[in-house]
Amino acid sequence: MGYFLAVTAFHVDSVTDVSAAITDYLTTHGVSVETISSGPPDSGRDAQIYAPTNGWTVVLWPAYFNLHDFALARSVATTRNWLVSTVHVYDDEYWEHLAHNGPTELHAFCSRPAFWRDESPDDFERVAHYDSTPERLAAAVEVPTATIQPYFVDADSLASSDAKAHPDDEFPLGDFWVFTDFWRRLGIPYPTPPQNLATVLRLAKNFSRKLPHA
Repeated sequence: MGYFLAVTAFHVDSVTDVSAAITDYLTTHGVSVETISSGPPDSGRDAQIYAPTNGWTVVLWPAYFNLHDFALARSVATTRNWLVSTVHVYDDEYWEHLAHNGPTELHAFCSRPAFWRDESPDDFERVAHYDSTPERLAAAVEVPTATIQPYFVDADSLASSDAKAHPDDEFPLGDFWVFTDFWRRLGIPYPTPPQNLATVLRLAKNFSRKLPHA
């Protein structure tokens, strides 16, 4: 079984504020939340919130939260007027990115946009409408457009499996973990559990049946 990963970065230098925003969102949708102060995280239920770095507070979501992180990011960014970047991975096959600044969508991208062409026309149509031009995202995080533009390519069109966005990247463009190199260009550190884990929110077992999908 591959990765069904979801991770979200909030441009907020406060674990308390991020925890409150997440809790408000979840409880609004009828999902109870408990703060866990000890013991190992439960990968099936726990949202792991890491101490801020470079002004970003990163949350590693429970498994299969890839269905829900886009909707949460849109809502929290809008209600709190925050800059939010979220990434999820589908079964090792591709990665998707969404960035919002308040209510404004800055960027949306899928590394294999034709993946659902035959099996799920609705998902294919959704991805087809993504605006992956990087100018607004680059301006919001104050990095040159040329720095992040090379990450937004169709992985199925790569001439070489070793192709990289930048020579000093850790991962090639065809590897979904390249999103960590992309995030690094934005100043967002991907967490290394359990280092710098600040708090854990345990979601109710039935959370996936209650939360909106992307």
